[in-house]
Amino acid sequence: MAASRCGQKGQAIVLIALMLGVVVGMAALAIDGSRAYALRRDLQAAADAAAIAAGDNFQRNGSYVSAEQAATTSFSVNMRLYSAPTCSPGYGSPGSGPFTVTCTYGDSTKLVQVVSTLGAAGTQFAMTASRPLALQFARILTNGSTPTVSSVSAASVGNRLYAPTVAALGQNGCGGTSGSAISVAGSGTLSVSGDVISNGVISVSAGSMDVNGDVYARCQSSVSGSSNDCYPSGNSPPCTYPDVAGAVRTGYHYADPNYPPPPLNGTGQASPGSNVVLQPGTYSSLPFLFGSRCYFLAAGVYNWQNGFINLGDFVSNELKPPDEPLSTNNAVRSPNQFWNSDNSNCSGAVSLNVTSGPRGIPVGFWSFVVTSTRTDTFNGSSFPRESAPSTCNTVHINNSGQSIQLSVSNVPGATGYNIYASPSGSCNGPFGLADSFPVVGTVSNSNTSTCPSFSGSSCSLGHESFTLDLTDLGPPFAPSSIVGAGLPGSYPPNPETAPLLPSLPNQNPPTAAGASGDRANENNCESLSGVYASCPGPVTPGAVVFYFPSPSCLINILAGDDYYFSGYQYNWMAFYEPGAGSPPANTCGAILGSNLNSAFIGLLYAPAAPITVSGQYAFESPAMGGIISNTISFTGVLPTLNFSPAYAPWPFASRIIS
Repeated sequence: MAASRCGQKGQAIVLIALMLGVVVGMAALAIDGSRAYALRRDLQAAADAAAIAAGDNFQRNGSYVSAEQAATTSFSVNMRLYSAPTCSPGYGSPGSGPFTVTCTYGDSTKLVQVVSTLGAAGTQFAMTASRPLALQFARILTNGSTPTVSSVSAASVGNRLYAPTVAALGQNGCGGTSGSAISVAGSGTLSVSGDVISNGVISVSAGSMDVNGDVYARCQSSVSGSSNDCYPSGNSPPCTYPDVAGAVRTGYHYADPNYPPPPLNGTGQASPGSNVVLQPGTYSSLPFLFGSRCYFLAAGVYNWQNGFINLGDFVSNELKPPDEPLSTNNAVRSPNQFWNSDNSNCSGAVSLNVTSGPRGIPVGFWSFVVTSTRTDTFNGSSFPRESAPSTCNTVHINNSGQSIQLSVSNVPGATGYNIYASPSGSCNGPFGLADSFPVVGTVSNSNTSTCPSFSGSSCSLGHESFTLDLTDLGPPFAPSSIVGAGLPGSYPPNPETAPLLPSLPNQNPPTAAGASGDRANENNCESLSGVYASCPGPVTPGAVVFYFPSPSCLINILAGDDYYFSGYQYNWMAFYEPGAGSPPANTCGAILGSNLNSAFIGLLYAPAAPITVSGQYAFESPAMGGIISNTISFTGVLPTLNFSPAYAPWPFASRIIS
């Protein structure tokens, strides 16, 4: 019996030893495992934050170095690392391949950033974060090595997929259904700068499609009749850095962004007649426009309850000067005046004459330009607008008893004019603001056949006259670049730029900071208090939205043109038909035809309706904000569509993609 008890004691020791290993393993799992889990969670959160920080910084500044520094700073803060890391080989920019920078901290924590340019797919910032984990209980179960815990994250920014040039939400042609979501059946080439996305089949049955970007065709691996260019140059492949070749990508389903409708103004408006300036509000009757008339759109939202049909008039909210000059020579009047589109004959003109007066201006040569002015409102605040300068006129003052009589045949939308003078007598300037005068006559489009005219009543747009004398141009008058816009002596806005084609009018000045650049139209930004601001800004003065509730729709064909811009306060919605997200959805299709000079500067949004683009002149602006509709058809001579994020809804911020 005694021997048996001794044997049992030996077995107990073995069992205790075995159980001790289990207890230590469980303690290691509980303590070191939870430490590893917590560390990985912290690394993951810090890597995600670093990726987002890099993308957001790059979107704001466009600098790879700044973006990588922002990622490192964010990572350091989130990981509570208070000493600067050593980064090798230093921050830099990606080339034809990805750029990698490794930042190592004093405790051996590492952040590896891999930055890649993906063409139309934007820029990707991939982060790998790691830190050695010093084991406690688990150390006795290893060979003494220290494991490393790591986490990865990647963010994308600037991907045109989320802000496409053309997007069809319908699934026509996929899954056994008939038809096409995007149909190209015209002559020539549909040229698209940006991405083309379709939840259904893309069909190119006549003509061709050329895409400077990517094509996302959900149920197609290729699109016959379509080609992809190098992005961003638009050159044909093969592509060399910094270009990236576009591609056809399959399987992606584009979701309706469900943009909210614009704020509606309940003010009832009569159908357009002989009044040149239309006001925002609710139009219960169907406007039926024809007859080569001109209509200027005051700023705001136009609720076309029964639709809008333009068969022959020119409709716009662009504020233009009288006598637009050649973009290459401001002393010569351009033969293609914006407000003469569709034979509306509404462009306006300027005339200068030397007159006698008791307060003559200084002797010598003087040059003058004129700008159109008006004030539009948004949310009860007033916002000034001022066009680019007119053609330059030069006169000679022979003696001290002479003044200048300036006459203007009115241009649509102008409620006043600014006069800028150059004492040097040169059309190269500098010009300084000399005086302003209002439009006081009745403006009508009932008869513009004799316009421009500086006397009489045959031109229904009317005319204004103003005399410049020593009060305006006597000493100490001098143009000055440091004088604020609108004050005596201040410089005029920048001049217009070259037209897209020789047969078209000039384009507006580009966006420029403060009071430079465009002060009137789509490239104009102002603060909520009506002060010129850098773009993007909160308000684009003069912006309009065409809103079409169910069952109304837009028809623009034959000899009519609509050329208008939206703005930041309306999230760049130029054309809005409600979809399922804002019931009742409108399924009435829009026809975007044109005569010569149409443009919709902003997003065309009709998620439940078809859109037909029936001519090459429907998008005669340097850029637009895209088309999102249920289906899209292109017929006739195929147009060019150039996407710009400056005229599209606020771009999506940096987002985690892995």
